[in-house]
Parts: sequence; C-alpha cells; structure tokens
Amino acid sequence: MMISRFCFTLRLIFCVMLLSFPLSGSLFAQEDFYAGKTIRLVVSGGGAYEAFARLFARYLPAYIPGKPTFVVQEMPGGGGMRAASFLYNIAPRDGTVLGAVHGSVITAPLLSPGVADFEVNKFGWIGNATRDVYIGYVNKTSSVLSLEEAKTRQVIMGGTSLGSNGIDMAIIGRDLFGLKFKIISGYKTSVDTKLAMDRSEIDGTAGSTLGSLRTSGMLDNGAVKIIFQHGFAKHPDLPDVPLFSDLAKTDQEREMLNVMLARGEFAKPYLAPPGLPPQRLELLRTAFMRTTQDPGFLADVNKQKLEYDQPTSGEEFAQLIAKVLKTPQSTIDSLNKLLASYNDGTK
Repeated sequence: MMISRFCFTLRLIFCVMLLSFPLSGSLFAQEDFYAGKTIRLVVSGGGAYEAFARLFARYLPAYIPGKPTFVVQEMPGGGGMRAASFLYNIAPRDGTVLGAVHGSVITAPLLSPGVADFEVNKFGWIGNATRDVYIGYVNKTSSVLSLEEAKTRQVIMGGTSLGSNGIDMAIIGRDLFGLKFKIISGYKTSVDTKLAMDRSEIDGTAGSTLGSLRTSGMLDNGAVKIIFQHGFAKHPDLPDVPLFSDLAKTDQEREMLNVMLARGEFAKPYLAPPGLPPQRLELLRTAFMRTTQDPGFLADVNKQKLEYDQPTSGEEFAQLIAKVLKTPQSTIDSLNKLLASYNDGTK
C-alpha cells in the first residue's frame, strides 16, 4: 500500500513538473528576448513628444530584462496618424518597434474614419507618460491677444492637419462657436508651426500642449500669450486663462467637446503593434511604469520643464480607450459633420 501511494505521489509530482515547464520556458523566453537587441521607438512629433521619447529611450532599458538599446526615429505627419498606421500595418509585431504618438490617435478612427487605417483597441498599449493641458496661444505681436477679441477680429491659427488638436480645435472654435479664426494647415510638426509664427505666417495655434510650449522657451521669454486653455478644469498655473469649453452652450456641444478633451487625458501614449505576446507586453508595461518613477528620469523631466502629471498604466489606459470608443454615435456624427466642413482653411 505504501509503495502504491509512493508511486502515485511520484507520478503526480512528475505531471506537475511537466505542466510547469512550458510556462517557465515562456517566462525565460520573454526575459531573454531583448538581450542584444535594439528597439526602435517611433515618435510622431517634435517638441515635448520627442523630449519624452528620448528620456524613455535613455531610462527604459534599465528596467527591461536584457537591457536592449533604444533608437528614436521621428515619423511626423497627420497628428500622429502616420506613425500609428506604420505601427499597425507595417512594423514587426515582436516588440522591437514601439511607438510614442499623439493623443489624437485615440479618437482618429472615430473622427477620421476615412483616414485612420487602424483600430486603436488592437494596439498593445504600454502606458501614457502624462496627462497634459492643451492651450491656444498667439504671438505677442498679434492684433488679437484674448479670446474675447477673437470673437470680433480675425486671427490666423495654424497647425499640422485635420485630426490634430491644432486644426480640429480651430475648426470647432470657428464653426461651432463663431470665433474669427482663419485656419492654415500643412505644417509638418508643432515645431514648424512655431517657426511659422516667427515668420509671421500665422498668429498662433489653437491646440498645442503647455509642456511643448514650455520646452520651446517661448513662454518664459514672453514671446507668446496664452488666450485659452482646453481641459475639463483650469490648470493650476493658468487660473486667469479662460476655458475653451466655457464657450459651449448646449448639452450636445459639451458632449462633442468631451470627446475632443479626452485627448488631454492621453497626452503622451506609448504603444506596441497588434499581436505582441501577452507576457512581453506585460514586461514592457511594468518597465514603463517603473521608469516613470525613476529619480534620474524625474530629474530630467523637471530640468527640461516638461508637463508631467499622473502617468497611466497600460491596463488603465486600455480601459479608458474602451470608454471613449463607446461614445454615442449621434455625438460622433455631429463632430464628423463639423470637421468634414474643413477644406483648405479659406472658408
């Protein structure tokens, strides 16, 4: 009887060991995968987008088993949609190419269904570096220096393209709220938009991040003036700057703005192409969140005066995206109709 029980126990232990080997091998494979490899980090814009991407490229490897080398590649265009399209349709799906894109990518399939060729819920969302406040600002030499003045006098607002905050918010301001915006699109990046201001081609932009403006130094030297801010509440540093959302008068207008303002919650998202092995995605998510608390990383964020507020984990980020995708179709249809009215900025 004792021998029989002993044999049964041995067989049980042996079975347990066999069942554990595939899992252990999988875990070891994830830990060994990045050893000696290079990760290409595709960033969709300049300014604060690039600044954050280069900081992650510097500090993130220390928290990834195998400590891979990072290379940052700029891929501007379409308010982040060019980079998102590349990651979704072309980039390898093994975790050797990652992305740092604009928050507008999240709403692109809803608001630009004919342009966005990707499904946001299929990406591997690694995390969101920061929530940011978007602002509208003008050159100090502009004839319009306040939101109230923009209601009665023309001001030229520039940006990259339809789908980016700079252009989308300008369209909403002009066509929904009656602001006297003349809109000029086609600038390659937010940096190019700022250079256009220097050349007096435009007066300002309706949707830049506060962090990007601070990074440029234009705010500190008094070269520009912020005339309104986006967001669900005023930024602590901008108590006297009016909220763009205060222009909304009806429930539908407020619902439409809520979709647009959600981009501020997704200011600096990081993602992997679809199909990344779950264990590898979890590894990257853990490394990302640990990087956001790294003392050296935080010191460099402060040194570069980057806007940094409440980084979001990949799991939480995916849940927020799912919520945005449940926006009532009637609201989406109204927004799309409004944005579709934009042509070349001469309307």
